[in-house]
Amino acid sequence: MGAFHMISNKPSPPINLDLVDQVCKHIPTQSWSFVKEQLIDAIVDAMPTHILEKLTGDPTGDDRAIEILDDYYKPNEHNQDLIVDSFKILGEEQTIYLLDLLQLDKTNLVETND
Repeated sequence: MGAFHMISNKPSPPINLDLVDQVCKHIPTQSWSFVKEQLIDAIVDAMPTHILEKLTGDPTGDDRAIEILDDYYKPNEHNQDLIVDSFKILGEEQTIYLLDLLQLDKTNLVETND
């Protein structure tokens, strides 16, 4: 269960957990830190003000929200939660689009060819 389950009262649409698993499997291990940074920034940018305020106590607490989410998603055990929460906040298509823009497959090729 992701971080937003605790602070959002709104029921979210069902998440395709098979798609979450596929996305997680296609992110190279060495790329997760970069993925986390990019998705957390996008989530905070898209976060409704009332959720931001519940999370940080400040309706303009973007920097604090990034710190909180960074700490929450830091353990690798929360990688799947990050994708689930990103699907909830950004949507499946937008999350996959953002991941595609990161060109993780090319980054992985460069890192393994060194």
